[in-house]
Amino acid sequence: MKSGIIITLPRHDQETEYLSCFSIFIEEAAEKKGISYKKLKDNEATKRDFEKALNKLDFKMVVFNGHGSETAIGGYNNEPIIELSNNILLQQRITYARVCGAAAVLGKKCVEEGGCFIGYQFPFMFYSDERWSATPLKDKTAGLFLEASNAVPISLIKGNTALEANENSKHF
Repeated sequence: MKSGIIITLPRHDQETEYLSCFSIFIEEAAEKKGISYKKLKDNEATKRDFEKALNKLDFKMVVFNGHGSETAIGGYNNEPIIELSNNILLQQRITYARVCGAAAVLGKKCVEEGGCFIGYQFPFMFYSDERWSATPLKDKTAGLFLEASNAVPISLIKGNTALEANENSKHF
């Protein structure tokens, strides 16, 4: 397994647009550390393209942005990328899922099967200021939430453990 990150950026609605825009800070942190990353943007954020990238690149870390549930992580147009039945793809990897509820069941199963999973047991929510919907990075309200959630993968990129990364995100 190689050092590197796969990041999903589905951008099919306002929420995923915001998550995708704020992922630029994750990309910048990776570049500063010389860590390769692969973006699965828009209609590339699918199960097929994710599996293809994972098999080809064999990167150690995955960052999911999107919608989901306790048993699935969605990509473009909410198409499931990872489900409870195919979570084997996350074994031995570090996964950060900015997805509603995915840590509750899917995340626990991933950890039981040898992976590291950081995510949310409950709905992942952030507030935004509708005046900035066309330019999410200027939205200071959304920034309060999304910068804190970015602290997890950025902390991992900087070499912190998963526990330290999780704790670091709570101090924003």
